Order: sequence, then C-alpha cells, then structure tokens
Amino acid sequence: MTIPKDIIVIEMPSAFVSPDGSFSEMEFKNSGGSSQILRFSPDTMMLFLSRVFELFLHQKIQMESKIGHVVVQPLPAVTTFAQETIGGKAVILQFRLQSGLPVALSISPLEAEELHKQIGEAVKKAKRQSFETRH
Repeated sequence: MTIPKDIIVIEMPSAFVSPDGSFSEMEFKNSGGSSQILRFSPDTMMLFLSRVFELFLHQKIQMESKIGHVVVQPLPAVTTFAQETIGGKAVILQFRLQSGLPVALSISPLEAEELHKQIGEAVKKAKRQSFETRH
C-alpha cells in the first residue's frame, strides 16, 4: 500500500452534536497545520459512521485471511438484543461491543427466522463441543 502524499488528519480536537440534534460537527487538524470543520446532518453522520465501521471490519477480515481462505475473527459482543420495527417490516439485531460501540443490523422477518434456526443449531453444537472437551 502506498502512503498518500496528501495532507493527513492527525488530530480531532473537538466534536459535538447541536443541542437540538439537527447537526453534528467535528474539527480535524491535519499534517499541513490547518484545521477543517465538517458538519453532518444526523442521517449523513450515521451513514458516515456505518461506512467507516464496515471499511475497518472488511480490512480486519482481509488482514486476518489465511492463504485465500477468509477466516472471520469475530468481534466479541457483551450484550445482544432483538426487537421488531414498527409495522413489523424488519427485525433489528443490536449488539454492544466490548469497546461500548453499539451496532444495529436490520434483517427481514424471514431472514430472522432462518437466523433463529441457525443460532439454535450453533448453540447445541457449541454446548456439545464444550461438554466433550471437558470430559
């Protein structure tokens, strides 16, 4: 990977959300010595954060791949939660990572049913393997 010759952000001295929640603002200082302020609407900020999270998650998987076979290193979650959306069009899966970062995924009810089956099978297999390794 080549290092870009462009100016690079080196510090984020301030960040806040407006009292009415209509925008968020971040100040970045860069390697050229100047500052840049970015303002986001709430929807754009959430899109930005989700893309950054996906980008780094993809990079983590790529770095930990072994000889062409992707080996997923799971991110440990400390809490999980699922609930339906208003109108029942989707099921929201929520996770809180060890870092405290909340992650929410939206899936269709049909996908949620299939996931429910897969989780049940995975729990059974994990319990069986755990029992076998102890005895």
